[in-house]
Amino acid sequence: MTKPTVKPKYQLFTPGPVQVPQDIRTQLACDLVYHREAAFGKIYASVQNGLKRVMLTKGDVFLLTSSGTGAMEAAVSNLVGPGDKVLVAVSGKFGERWQELCIRFGGYVDSLTRPYGESVPPMEVERHLRATDTIRCVFTTLTETSTGALNDIKSFGEICRRLNRVLVVDAVAGLGADELRMDAWKVDVVIGGSQKSLAVPPGLAFVGLGPRAWEQVERTKRTCFYFDLKSYRRYAEKGQTPWTPAISLTYGLDLALKRVVRSGGITKYWAMHRRMAQFVRSSVARMRLELYPQHPSDALTVVSMPKGVDGARVVDRCKKEGFLFANGQANLRSKIVRIGHMGPVKKSLMVKALASFRKAIKAEGG
Repeated sequence: MTKPTVKPKYQLFTPGPVQVPQDIRTQLACDLVYHREAAFGKIYASVQNGLKRVMLTKGDVFLLTSSGTGAMEAAVSNLVGPGDKVLVAVSGKFGERWQELCIRFGGYVDSLTRPYGESVPPMEVERHLRATDTIRCVFTTLTETSTGALNDIKSFGEICRRLNRVLVVDAVAGLGADELRMDAWKVDVVIGGSQKSLAVPPGLAFVGLGPRAWEQVERTKRTCFYFDLKSYRRYAEKGQTPWTPAISLTYGLDLALKRVVRSGGITKYWAMHRRMAQFVRSSVARMRLELYPQHPSDALTVVSMPKGVDGARVVDRCKKEGFLFANGQANLRSKIVRIGHMGPVKKSLMVKALASFRKAIKAEGG
């Protein structure tokens, strides 16, 4: 038997990608169907229906062969034309990515920015939108992976609907882990990725669109080709994607979505993540450490490092013991450690990972 090219010596506790369960890895090895035949159409329909149950929407959901950033680009390139004014609610690196994308596609960006670790207050979103009539789209994140902060998307949705704006939410990290009710919360566009709470390898992204989002697509002068969502809609009517999809990953995603159903549905899946998040945070509190975000997501726990403790060294120590956490990004590098607990994480394994984390903190003087 051929040995794998790379065999990691650690378990993933990063905020994505996450450990992939054995049944999904087995599914990835199945023989390929041709993506222009009815056999693929059945799998694609199953995936679309599963994603609708996760997003809680009756709208359209499409599968992209890309990372989550590809889905972000798809949203911007279909909704923002040259000179269009948008509002980006920023609370970390991925809010900043919305800014970069909107500028790249010719948008005029107003930014509502909060310091890292804080969530964006809904009242500030409303105040800004009432002061600027020309803003059509609002971009934000559900779960800001760089800080662990959770935004109040329900309130954002109510505000945007009342003021007739299109709300676009990056839910790549939070989808499946944090509560999100696309239709009930009046969210017009939701994007997600395979490598987070659904515990599938990276390479697939999803875009969910409601009727108001399609109205904006129709009025936008698009400059995209691969990510033209009108093409995805046309091909979806035939049970296909416009371009060759990642077929093996689609098999895995289909199984992962069925696992959510078997667990009792998306509300039970949220509850599973909430229990794990509470367990991790109570463990962190017993270590006399502080959480970094004001309003934490249930997808990950972000811990502030005590004075004099280098988070990068803590991560390295844990990695040597077989548990990989994530360092901070940009100006948070070495100042925080991000502990991912997305997907079906076993509590017994998390106990061992946290024991390694505690030991590393102590060894670094914390």
